[in-house]
Amino acid sequence: MAEATPVGIVHASRLIREETRDLLTRQPGIRVVGTFRSARDVLQQAPTGTHVLLFDLSTARQDGPVLMMELHQRVPHARILMFNVVDDDQAIIDCVHVGASGCILQDASLEDLLAAIRSVAQGTPYSSARVITSLFAYVASLQARGDRPRPFPLTKREEQIFQMLAEGFSNKEIAQQLSLRPQTVKNYVHLILQKLDLRSRLEAIKLLRSGKHQ
Repeated sequence: MAEATPVGIVHASRLIREETRDLLTRQPGIRVVGTFRSARDVLQQAPTGTHVLLFDLSTARQDGPVLMMELHQRVPHARILMFNVVDDDQAIIDCVHVGASGCILQDASLEDLLAAIRSVAQGTPYSSARVITSLFAYVASLQARGDRPRPFPLTKREEQIFQMLAEGFSNKEIAQQLSLRPQTVKNYVHLILQKLDLRSRLEAIKLLRSGKHQ
């Protein structure tokens, strides 16, 4: 008999977490290993072994890209499957940006969800025809712009770290000043460079001092 697929459920709503847990518990070949309110909860409890994290997109957006990046680094054996995703191009692209191995739209059936869980558990990304259409359109739009992504505004925390970079603070010093983990600061710096389409800290400092990043 094949071993059951371990699945964790991440959703900000306790009601939805419990309903999803009860639904999956009744399915053969699925073993629910835990429910979590956020990526931070997953990091604190750190489930072991390869498993699928059934992750609500709205919850991932609330957690933010830095925390999601940290989740990938500290729980590398977790394979993220986004669920409850609205049928919208931007929502689908957001799933890619947070490093998901697949996404399930809101109108998907239980059979679709189970197929996606099995696929992602085996290391194969899962995408419906609708999702693939959005991804191809996104790639085409990047090519039309010369493969240069549109700039994204910095959050207040990113702006704060950006300012400290310009003042010559190291990652360790920034972490101490802001009571953050050094790895978290490193993730922020990486994200800032990515958002501003820069290749190095030196370019970031020059841009900030020029006043052209606003």
